[in-house]
Formats: sequence, C-alpha cells, structure tokens
Amino acid sequence: MSLRHSPLMYVFYEMRQLDASRLLYESLIGLPVIEIEPHLPHHHHGVIKYDAGDIILSFNLSGPSRFPAASSDGLVTVFNVDPLWPTERLCDANTTLTTQDEELYTDPQGHHYVFRKLAAESAGAATAAARPRRPTVEELRLTVQDLDASIAYYRDILGLDLLSQTEKMARFATGTVKLALEQGELAPDGRVLAYNTYLIVFYCRDIEQMYSIMLKRGLEFKSNRVDYNEVGGTVRFDDPSGHRFCLYVPSEVSLKWESGSKVTEIAAAYALAS
Repeated sequence: MSLRHSPLMYVFYEMRQLDASRLLYESLIGLPVIEIEPHLPHHHHGVIKYDAGDIILSFNLSGPSRFPAASSDGLVTVFNVDPLWPTERLCDANTTLTTQDEELYTDPQGHHYVFRKLAAESAGAATAAARPRRPTVEELRLTVQDLDASIAYYRDILGLDLLSQTEKMARFATGTVKLALEQGELAPDGRVLAYNTYLIVFYCRDIEQMYSIMLKRGLEFKSNRVDYNEVGGTVRFDDPSGHRFCLYVPSEVSLKWESGSKVTEIAAAYALAS
C-alpha cells in the first residue's frame, strides 16, 4: 500500500490580497466558488474554496511577511482551458507574463499558472458563439533541484506511478491530477524559490493506516502522530526540495459543509481506483 491511488484533494494557497485573488479566480479564470468561510479572518482551513475539476483550490489568509518580493512559488498550477477561452484577459489582472515554451502567468503574490488550450476535438463541438468550458486543473508542476533524487522519492517512497520522463521533467499519476517534477534552481519566473505559500493535500480514507505504512516506506513526517480537529485528520511532510504536503481524511462534520459534496466526489476517485 502507498499513495499510488490517493487523490490530490486540495491545494491551499496563502493569500494576502483577498479581493484581488477573488477577482483572478472568479472573474478572470472563471472558477465556481463552493464555500466561503463565514467567520473571517480564518487562517488554516481555507477561507474560500473553488471547484477546479478533480481538485479543490483554496485560499488561506496570510500577512505580507510571507511574500518577499525576491521570491515566488516553486509550484505551477496547470489548467486545461477551452480553445475559446480568452487568455488575454489575464493581461489586465496585474499579473506578470513570462514567455518561455508556454505562457506563464504570475500573480502579485508569487503564485504561478499555465493555461493550456485544449484541441478543438477534445473540447467538443464548440462554436465562436458558444460559452467556453470552464478551466480545470490538469497537473501541479513542482520545481525540484535534483530530478533523479526526486523521481526516486516520488516513485519509491510515495509509491506513485511514473508516467513519463525527459531530461528535465518527470510526470507522476495520482488518483486525480498529475504531479510533474521540473529540474530547476530558481522559481519559474526567475526569482528565489519559496515553499511556504502553498500546501498540497492527498486524501486518505484510512489516515492512521496510511501514516503507519508510509513510515515503514521511509517517509519522514513533520510530527509523530496524526492531528485531529474540526476539519478531520491531518499529518504533514516535505519532499526533498521542500514542497509541503499533507495527508488528510475529512471529518463527518466537514462533509456537511458546502464543500462536502465536492470532497465526497473527489474521495470517490480513490474507491474506484483502489
């Protein structure tokens, strides 16, 4: 047993500019809101949650000290978008556009996004007058300093299936979106790498069992037990580059929240695959 079929359920992004972030996610990217924390400010479990297809994207509130100008994320969130989706709208969103092999958008808080337009046949019989299909997350791309060591970690410790590998990149399957590892010493926009502004969350149906098994596989956790609170059970770990991860099982109470139906939908991916 390993994390081979475990879905990636959440990405939590630290945010200091909530209004600007909501504009980006809701009006410009076009993600549906599935939950808003009713008692703001709320720092730990997501103040706003969005349906991004096979994963939930969520905001945590943080102060400005977490976002020095010299650094940005080691994570790129890669979306699939409709061929008709107007990429140019992001140029008006106070984002920084970097031209590489693909167009990378970086928001003012150092979070990176790529928008891949689907081929017309993949998107369906859309016409110029049709409403574009809303964006969904295809993969999470992580910058790693040592690709070979990272591949060994994700394959041999986490137990994920290696889908493809090139000289600079490797892609792994999870129960939902893919994880891609890209060799690099700097963040995608050339700044210093930051790892404390996002958290990637694996769902586990039996978190105590998974915790025990992953310890035996050599995974080093940040604590010596699973922590339980109102949202459920959690335990964190870092990969060799410093990317932050969490194992998670939702509480019965949390499944009654507005995001509960989406959490249940993503958890079902584990039941089908395992």
